[in-house]
Amino acid sequence: MTKSSPGFFKLVFDRVRRVTYRQLPFQALFEIFQGVLESNNRALEIITDMGEKLGGDYLFDIHYVKEAYSKLSAALAVSIRKFDLLTSGKYSLLHEVYSRIDKQISNTIYDLPLTSGKRVAFYEDITWDMRREVGGKNAGLSDLKNILKVNVPPGFAVTTYAFDEFVRYNGLNEKIDALGKDAVMSEAELDKLHSMIINAEIPPELDRDIDAALKRLMAGCGGYCRLAVRSSGEEEDGEISFSGQFDTLLNVPSAADKFKDAYKKVVASLFSIHAITYQRSFGYRIGKLKMAVGCMAMVDAASSGVIYSVNPGGDRETMMINSVWGLGRTVVEGKADADLYIVRKGVNPEVIHEKRGGKNSMEVNAAEGGTLTVDTPDVLKGRPSLTAGQVRELAIQALFIEKYFRKPQDIEWAIDKSGNIYILQSRQLRAGESKRDSVSGAPPVEPKTVLMKGKGIVVQKGVGAGRVFIINNGDELGHFPKGAVLVARHDSSHFVRLMPYVSAIITDTGTPTSHMASLCREFRVPAIVNTGDATSILRHGQEITVDARDENNSVYDGIVQELVGHAYSDSPEMESVYEYRKKRYVLRYISPLNLIDPTVDDFAPEGCKTIHDILRFMHEKSITEIIDRAEHGVNLNGRIAFKLELPIPADILVVDIGGGLEPAGDLSKKHIGRRDTVTVERITSIPLKAVIKGMLYPGAWHSETIPLGMNDLITSMTRMSDIVSESRTKVFHNVAIASKEYVNLNMKFGYHFNILDCYCSENARNNHIYFRFAGGATDILKRSRRVKLIAEVLKAYGFSLWTKGDLLVARLANMKRDEMEDILNRLGRLIAYIRKLDALLRDDSSIERYAKRFLEGNYDLK
Repeated sequence: MTKSSPGFFKLVFDRVRRVTYRQLPFQALFEIFQGVLESNNRALEIITDMGEKLGGDYLFDIHYVKEAYSKLSAALAVSIRKFDLLTSGKYSLLHEVYSRIDKQISNTIYDLPLTSGKRVAFYEDITWDMRREVGGKNAGLSDLKNILKVNVPPGFAVTTYAFDEFVRYNGLNEKIDALGKDAVMSEAELDKLHSMIINAEIPPELDRDIDAALKRLMAGCGGYCRLAVRSSGEEEDGEISFSGQFDTLLNVPSAADKFKDAYKKVVASLFSIHAITYQRSFGYRIGKLKMAVGCMAMVDAASSGVIYSVNPGGDRETMMINSVWGLGRTVVEGKADADLYIVRKGVNPEVIHEKRGGKNSMEVNAAEGGTLTVDTPDVLKGRPSLTAGQVRELAIQALFIEKYFRKPQDIEWAIDKSGNIYILQSRQLRAGESKRDSVSGAPPVEPKTVLMKGKGIVVQKGVGAGRVFIINNGDELGHFPKGAVLVARHDSSHFVRLMPYVSAIITDTGTPTSHMASLCREFRVPAIVNTGDATSILRHGQEITVDARDENNSVYDGIVQELVGHAYSDSPEMESVYEYRKKRYVLRYISPLNLIDPTVDDFAPEGCKTIHDILRFMHEKSITEIIDRAEHGVNLNGRIAFKLELPIPADILVVDIGGGLEPAGDLSKKHIGRRDTVTVERITSIPLKAVIKGMLYPGAWHSETIPLGMNDLITSMTRMSDIVSESRTKVFHNVAIASKEYVNLNMKFGYHFNILDCYCSENARNNHIYFRFAGGATDILKRSRRVKLIAEVLKAYGFSLWTKGDLLVARLANMKRDEMEDILNRLGRLIAYIRKLDALLRDDSSIERYAKRFLEGNYDLK
């Protein structure tokens, strides 16, 4: 790079700019940090309002969407500008990410064309904004796989972008355009077009991408599998089903030429006489509909069939399952005498009627490809094609799928010879109207014991029922049972892992603008936050019904079937209106939260897919920046460090950056080298006062000497050289940088270090606690035990944790001020209590013993 090149001057400018930012006084940086939080909050409030307005309960027009996004963009621009200042511009890629997302939103609002430019997309790579590119069937399957985590065979979509390329490459545009101009096109002309497509060539770029996709698919299947090649038109399986209008080819050999022939047959079926007639009957512009194609690994099915998540006879409280041996196409085409199961819906699905079909023949995969019909073996003819357990599991999966799509579902499934259930398709079921559908309002509810009434804030309306599962710490998320009601002290964005399976969420704390609240609106999970004491009122394992249809919400003891049944049949009517769906589509670029855990590798600008992701990223990295600046030295701009008078030898210096200490005389005019003292009573910093109060709690601080064992003495002697070497260049002090609502406290006691960074305000959305602990004088085994003990205690308080050896990092956020103060008080006690505890942790059983004592308020070390 030469000195005359633009890149050289940009590099120099960036370095100068970063040096300038690093020279800013800490108070100025802290004010910028507060500015990021404030503008982030404004943006989140706008997102919350958009989520509520576009949730189906309000009438609105495109002007509201444009105005709301304009305000959101303005708030985000302020956030990004201040974030750049705070972080010295180190995350410049965020501008490019925001520009891309903003373009997607603008294109959606103003109906401009939008495409990813992908010819092939695997199901795990299909995002919500690619629905028109991959077609309705592929989009539904990707949702099932990526969001609901149900078992879907591996596969990929050949997109509408590839379809356009295929049509252009073979000069078919004129012939297809003519379809829309002729009121009636003869069957002979359609046959000619069909033949042209079958004999057309695959464009070189598409040919290459298909070969690569097949190679990847085969590798994922263990080297070889047969294929199911299926249509997935733009509007297929959407508001109009297109059921049976296009071709499906089963058991296609995985050779590239075989798949490409199958691909062309599916594309050609878009222009069959019956498909054209169907499109005309629903008012589609002939020749404008595009065809995406799905390619899935073929399931060698032991049994297959169809689930209607609502009984087409009109009873919405039951579902219907048809099942046969072998492949399920005979069920779809109505050619089989299938087994029939009528299942009552609810928390515990129950078979209420069973009819065993003849099943005299079955469809199976043919060795040379395709399928064939054979006589059912005698050993299978008289047997039911499903076990009771399989019926129940299929019913449970159908309930979750119906709940996610908010509509009755027509679901195709298969069970392989190992007993694995696969979902092959889910589309909206056009079921008959039930009697209750014609009755306005909620159904009558039998008298039940009301456990909670009108408590908290409803952040997502709805009804849910199930057994209570109380989450005390993040480790318990992996044990959450499907269909349960999640109850927790704090809300958490980590609950996103459970949202496809949770019936409802209730928390003691929380706000409508939290990350979790946004996720509940996205997943349509009934949720009540800020109840105050739900974890005390509700019992783990207790069956309850949550009625969160309005602010006067209720939680009932037991399962109220009337409410549960109504919830399944109740879905916003506005969702069937195209204009409504188009406007709500904008939210898909705004509300979803993909960045959950700041400790993982994809927590980076390139991992941001929505506006919410950008806000989350800036919030976390702003906190990290403040901690880093406080830890590695800050420009205090001539401020006095006051020594805190304490009855314990903690040696804490307090630097007030605004509202941290009560003013006293003319101390602020004295020179910085002087160590003026202040009493605890003069602390006005909310978080610092709470921590110090905890450290001074009776019995928590132990001054007595605890004898070290021989191994510990040797360890401390070998580590002494590091401490002495470091002390020659740096004088150790425990330093608290404090404002009215903030503290960064760096403390060293002997051989271990504590860092506490906390923002504690009236706005729960801003509040956070970051705590880091490392080191000790004993051997690594005892130091690691102390870290495990600290982790056990902090888990009980709701912290998210990361540990390695004698290092621990803990985070907690989104709490009300009074609860924050209580946690900080207990954290102060913990800091005092654990100072010398490592020497006493002689075996693993002592970890649980001392942790239990501490949580019970017993701080005795004996």
